[in-house]
Formats: sequence, structure tokens, C-alpha cells
Amino acid sequence: MKTTKILYALALACASMGITSCVDILDVTPMNSFSDEAVWNDLSLSETYLNAQYVNLLAENSKGTRFSNYTDEVFQKHTYGSENVTQGLLNCDTYGIAWDVTMWDPWGTYYGYIKSINHFLERIDEVPGDEEWRNWQKGQALFLRAWNYHMLYSLYGRVPIVDHTYGLNDSFEEKRADMDKVAEFIVKDCDDAAALLPVEYPDNSDFGRATKGAALALKSRVLLYQASPLFGTPSVKKWEAAATAAHKVFELNKYHLQDINTVDVKTNPKEVADAYGKLFLDPQNPEVIFEKLFDPKYGAGENNSYLFQVPCGIGNGFQGWGNFNPSQEIANFFQNSDGSSFIPQSEYTARADEQPEMWKGREPRFYAALILDGDMWGYGDARREVEVFIPGEEGVAAGKDSNQGEYWWNASNTGYSMRKFLDPNYDASGTTMHSTPWFFIRLSEIYLNYAECQLQLGKIEGSEGAREYINKVRRRVGLPDVKAGDDIWSAYYYERQAELVFEGQRWFDLRRWKKMEECYSKPVTGVVVYKYKDGSKNM
Repeated sequence: MKTTKILYALALACASMGITSCVDILDVTPMNSFSDEAVWNDLSLSETYLNAQYVNLLAENSKGTRFSNYTDEVFQKHTYGSENVTQGLLNCDTYGIAWDVTMWDPWGTYYGYIKSINHFLERIDEVPGDEEWRNWQKGQALFLRAWNYHMLYSLYGRVPIVDHTYGLNDSFEEKRADMDKVAEFIVKDCDDAAALLPVEYPDNSDFGRATKGAALALKSRVLLYQASPLFGTPSVKKWEAAATAAHKVFELNKYHLQDINTVDVKTNPKEVADAYGKLFLDPQNPEVIFEKLFDPKYGAGENNSYLFQVPCGIGNGFQGWGNFNPSQEIANFFQNSDGSSFIPQSEYTARADEQPEMWKGREPRFYAALILDGDMWGYGDARREVEVFIPGEEGVAAGKDSNQGEYWWNASNTGYSMRKFLDPNYDASGTTMHSTPWFFIRLSEIYLNYAECQLQLGKIEGSEGAREYINKVRRRVGLPDVKAGDDIWSAYYYERQAELVFEGQRWFDLRRWKKMEECYSKPVTGVVVYKYKDGSKNM
């Protein structure tokens, strides 16, 4: 055998050199990996193991299918397995909800991550070295286990609780725990993590790692879900627990909503929109509680926002796949800049030098969320107007980004593209990878979590009432306050969708409120823009 010949040759070489033993040569520690025992004898190596668990967190901006695409917010052009959800095809044999790793087999994937974290938690206490550093690592692992269980809980409700690794002779039989027991397990991991983790790491040296705030914020989300109808029987006790958990995040005095200039929001909401949009590009944004950082140089990967979001023919050296098409329903949803509801008309017209009235005077988050026909987009020399229009009469060329244009197969089916999360200064034709972060938890979500709890508890007025926390989110983008006498629940639902649009929250919200059937009973539509020889348009 080939192996025998190699070993025999090594033995002859050892003998010829007068070496009495060849065992040390053959028994060499691999240079490209570490043994299990080596990892648990060095805090630097155990941290390396922990770092791999962060890489496992698949952010929405890395996916070809996002949770927002299962709602009325987005039409997904290229299905990538999303049809199992959107067409009602899920069953025991067809359970993948998309093609990305954590969505093709969520159950197996998340439990695989949990297994690795359980192994870490079983060994970390024996690693010698600085106690504070070891505790921080343990706290992060507890948070990451809680995170993965929160994803399973959000998707399935009742799941087996596995807090240990298995030996070869162990029984592998596990039963699904009651939903409240699952929530309690996650909450305990969050509490234990919060007790070990710092509010921030010294000198910002470990920026991006889980903190006390992240653990408390995740607890807030899980308890909000537990109190919701889908996850059992709501009760005052559950809503109070969820409200208390959210308030614990505020008490850290660590996070705040980034101020942006909203003085001229009624006359120029697009300027406010630009400032608001930049918040999602800044990993140091003061409202971010937990995020996914990307760094291709060190193996943390890149996101796929440009590939899946940009219009099909916009340039930047790479044609986008136009996969995420915001709906007309979400376009109509956004209020006007004065806080009044937008009321759609049957037809809109515009001169050659302007956009249709439908898109004028809307609140800033409308412009931060959507790329519209006539908007400028692209980097450097590739910057130009987005063209989703089609000919309104003979002799007019179809727009480059339309379904009759050069790249029609990737054109938006709805006439809209997703602007949110895209960096307008990113050169996709260059060699730099796209590393815009993904915000898993932001302070505005926790404000809204708290507001929902207070609404359920009937606490609407005052500095700790629901209205005040809804208005905190509205004021940041220059919208007028919700006042006494206004429909407070409608205001809350509006803020939750407008503020968290495309961030993957709405699908879980609709499910936990048991409103998914209401959402799916309505068609998702788009806009058709016609252009004429004189440059005017109508829709």
C-alpha cells in the first residue's frame, strides 16, 4: 500500500541518520488546527472557537431570501425556495423556507450551532487564565445559545431544550418542551449572560461582541413574543415581564436614537431620508444593540445587499439581480411628511422634469426605503437616473431598468427597488467587498416593544406610557406626535412597520399577532410607469 511505502521510507531515513526513534516525526501536532485539549487550555484559543459561533449568525443582508419577503412588504422575483412559505407548500417533507443555510434547514442548522456552543459551555470553566476574560467568553456563549434558541422559538414555538452534548452511548431522544418552558430557558440564558457581560468592553477593544445590553434586549424580544397570542395565553403578568425587560435596556443609559436634522422635514423630507439612511451604514450608530459585522480580510465575510437589491441595469460595474421588489402596498403605506395618511389615486401624471405626485411630500422613511423611477443611483461614472418606465407610445425607448429593458430578466416586477441598507458610495466594480453591517437589534425596536406592552397593560399616557415611546421614534424622523384622542393602536402598528421595514420583523409580528391570514388575503401589487415623447410620465 502507498501508506506503508511512505512509512517504510521514513523508517529507512531515520535509520540512515542514526535516529533511534521516528515516533516524534510522525506524531506532529497539525499546524493548521488545534487539538480539543489545546483549545481548553488557552483563553486565546477558546476565544477563537467562540469567534466561529459569531460567524454562524447569518444576517438578513447575507441572504437571497429574507423574512420580509414573506410579507406584504416585498415581492421576491427569483423565488430561491421562498415559495414553500408564500405558496403554502410547507409540510413535514418540504420544510425548507429558502435556500440559505439557516433557512433551508433551520431546525438542523440552529441545533448544529447550539451543539457547538454547548460544547464550549461545558469546557470554558476549566480554561486557566484571567477570570474576567473567561466570564466574558462564557457570557457571550450563553447569549449566542439564547439567540439560536430564540430563532427556533420564533419559528417553531415548542422545541426540544438541549443544553448539553451527547456521548456515543447517550439516548438521543428528546421531546418538544412547552412553549413557556422554551421561553423561560432562553430568558435564563439571557439573564446569566447579562450577569457576566460588560455594558461595553474596555477601550472598545471587542466592539461587535455581545454585551449586557444585547442580552437584556434579546430577553425583551423573547418575552414580548411569549406574551403574544401565537405563543400561548397572554396575561398581565407576561406583558409586565416583557415591559420590565425592555425598561432594563433603557436603564443602562448606553443607547440613544441618533439625532438627525428634521427642521425642514415638511419641505425637504429627502434630506432627512439621506441622514436616516446613513444610520444603517454606521456600525458605531449609538442605537445599535447587537449587529453582525463583516470583514472579508479576516474571514467574517461580506453581505449580499448589492447583488440582490440594486436595480438590474444600474451599473456600478455589476448588474444587480433585482431580487427584492418592494410592493405598491408598502409604498402606499408610508404617511405624508406632515403625518397625514397617504391616500392613493387612480392615476398620476408628471412633467418631464419631475416625479409623479404620488411620490412627493412623503415622510423620510419612504425615501430611505425605496428606489424610485427617476432617482439618481450608482457610483462614480455609473451614476444615472433609474429607469423603470416603459413606452407610453410608439417611438419611446424602454427604461434600462424596466421589464422591457436590456436586463429585463432581473427587472423589478413591482417598479420599486430596495434602497434601505445600501451604501450609495460603495463601488461594486472595485475590489473592496461590501461590508455594511446588519443590525439585529436596535433601540427603536425596544422602544416599540415597550410601547406594545404598555398598550396591552392600558398604560398610554405619561412619561412611561405607550404614546411617549411611539413619539420618540416619530420625532427622530420629524413626524408630529401622536396626540391624545388619536387611534393609538393604529399609530403603534404604523410605527412598528415604518421604522422596522425590511428588517425581518414584520413576518414574526404578523404571526405572533395571528394576523398572517389577513396579510395573505390581499394581493401584492406594483406600479407601471409610462413615458411619452415629450418626457412626461403617468402611472
